[in-house]
Amino acid sequence: MKKYILSILVILFTLNTNQSFSQEVEKDTIIPVSLQEVVVSTPFKESLKNNVTRVDKLSLSDINLTNSPVISFDKIRGVSSLSTGQGVLKPVIRGLYGTRVVTFSNNIRLENNQWGDDHGIEVNPFGTQSIEVIKGPMSVLYGSDAIGGVVYISPDSFVDGSPQVEFGSLYNSNYSGLTNNLGLKGSVGGINYIFQGSYVDNGNFSSPEEEIENTFFENTDFKAALGYSSSKFISELRFNYFETTIGIPHSEEEHDDHDDHGDDDDDDHGDDDDDHDGDHDDDHEEEEESYQALENTSISWKNTFIFNDKSELEVTIGHTLNNRKEYGDHGHEEHDDHGDDDDHGDDDDDHDDEDHDDEDHDEDHDEEHSEAAMDLDLNTTSVDLKYVFAKTEKTEFVIGGSFLSQENKNYAEEELVPDAKKNDFGIFGLAHFHGKVWDIMVGLRTDYRRIQKRQFDETYGSLTSSLGLKTDLGNSGILRINYSTGYRAPNLSELFADGVHHGTARYYVGDQNLGEEKSSQIDFSISTFTSSSEFGLDLFANSLKDYIYLNPTGEEIDEMPVYNYAQDDANIFGGELYYNRQSSLDWLSYETSVEFLRGEKSNSDVLPFIAPLSLKQSFNLEFNNSSFELEAVLKGKKENVAQFETKTDSYFLLNLSGTYDFEFLSNDLKIGWSINNLTDKLYFDHMSRLKTMGIHEMGRNISVGINYQF
Repeated sequence: MKKYILSILVILFTLNTNQSFSQEVEKDTIIPVSLQEVVVSTPFKESLKNNVTRVDKLSLSDINLTNSPVISFDKIRGVSSLSTGQGVLKPVIRGLYGTRVVTFSNNIRLENNQWGDDHGIEVNPFGTQSIEVIKGPMSVLYGSDAIGGVVYISPDSFVDGSPQVEFGSLYNSNYSGLTNNLGLKGSVGGINYIFQGSYVDNGNFSSPEEEIENTFFENTDFKAALGYSSSKFISELRFNYFETTIGIPHSEEEHDDHDDHGDDDDDDHGDDDDDHDGDHDDDHEEEEESYQALENTSISWKNTFIFNDKSELEVTIGHTLNNRKEYGDHGHEEHDDHGDDDDHGDDDDDHDDEDHDDEDHDEDHDEEHSEAAMDLDLNTTSVDLKYVFAKTEKTEFVIGGSFLSQENKNYAEEELVPDAKKNDFGIFGLAHFHGKVWDIMVGLRTDYRRIQKRQFDETYGSLTSSLGLKTDLGNSGILRINYSTGYRAPNLSELFADGVHHGTARYYVGDQNLGEEKSSQIDFSISTFTSSSEFGLDLFANSLKDYIYLNPTGEEIDEMPVYNYAQDDANIFGGELYYNRQSSLDWLSYETSVEFLRGEKSNSDVLPFIAPLSLKQSFNLEFNNSSFELEAVLKGKKENVAQFETKTDSYFLLNLSGTYDFEFLSNDLKIGWSINNLTDKLYFDHMSRLKTMGIHEMGRNISVGINYQF
């Protein structure tokens, strides 16, 4: 590993000696668009540069052209992806994931992680404009669960004028994957509109050694939006239907016992659910392969009222229906991992006799439900209010509140989580004070969450706060220091598990007495820049009180070792170091970053899914109408691991990509290509749930994509 680091540093030194730093410093010259872009995940509509809280933003325009049809977060420093094959990628922010990270899409919260901590985010990148990530507790703005951070996914913006059509197609060689996208934007009679559709058909992926069976991935996505804007009123109505089937590899034993309850700590839960899938072909049905079918239907209506004093009232109403079905012969004797034995059956009986009729399902839907081994709905309704006071030269204020109502229902014999209801309510206030060279932001919020289940009714809540300082370092740098607190209520799995986790051959026991997790984090961020370079260092320390984890008891039930959910204090600390430079050659620039992370409980046991030391180096070549990027990624060895994890060796990857723009029939045509894992490296990724099954990562993959707008 030292050899690789030394080689890269030598390259950087050589490039640096060919040029000198500019003495004439200008802000925002390194990445002008990025630094000046407005942040939508925080309330004061500040630019990235002026925001007190450090926010990382990633545009998806070029990435979508040459990448997988699943949103990856690895391009954002401090964020990794927890993967289960090609179809499931979930963000891990500085060692925290699942219900510890709040995800927003189409202006409302995504809540499917309430089923378990191993679900993908179920968002198709087509029709997605950008991703913003806040690393650290943001319960002040987003309530319970935001103790790890926030992922805010911004949809495509509206355009005025005549219709614009966009067509895109992407082919991936490794898994014979084909993605087709078609979109229409425009306006008529003062109303803006967007219609976008996408279809993905991916076969099994291959490692450098072999094809991995039952790893196919299919997805259908449709988005529609209407918008209206005037000087006093802005409104946007958005609809999204997302449907996917995902296959999961397994041994015969794992297939017989598979059960997907995602636990926090790892499990390899084959995971977890996110990943069973579809009849990619007739052979799957004949072999009775397990697969998962997921549907996510959401609608949101966001309205902004602008008053004469320039204050604003923002009201967002949203509703989401998540449905999950799991098919296949699991061989479960009694799959009840989640929920008390004594009332699970009662819930099912009541549900079959009454609840199912209460839902507006027709007979066809009833028959469809009966075919799945596991079948559940998650209905979520939310209302968010935010009032931004008129801005003065020195101050800005915002107050707001949020309400969320959620109901989980089972329709099949097996239960992932029990039937339950959840209600959230919270109010908050934030103040932003401006000085000549400094800014201060102070926030306070109170929340409560009520979870109801047969013979269980509990309320959780907490008071959270934030304090941030940003100061300019002359004209050549920015310093940020932020302190924030957050909380997370236990999820249904942690509270009610009581049964065999077949995927890991363990018996899990929940604890209805679990309390809230609480987080306190301090962040330090400094960045300096010249006209041709940028250097930055981000450091953090996160103290977690009553962190929930799985603990072996040493006992056995039905010849299975017993693990119970327990709580202990934990600490996570680390940071990111980065350096970007424009060389003396106008067409050449490069970026270097190092990420390091450590997490452990109070007894010094390591936390799960702590990403290894990472070094990334990229070289970017920009010409008139074409661009090229060579990316080198070095991941360190991971020997100090959590109790449920396997060790992984270090590895080195090379990725190559490029784009070419030209005019075709008087319109813009863009061609993109990429070669990932250029050397066809055989390796295990520490953040993969498939590595414990001996499944290596994807081998060389060649992608070719086109995008045509007219």
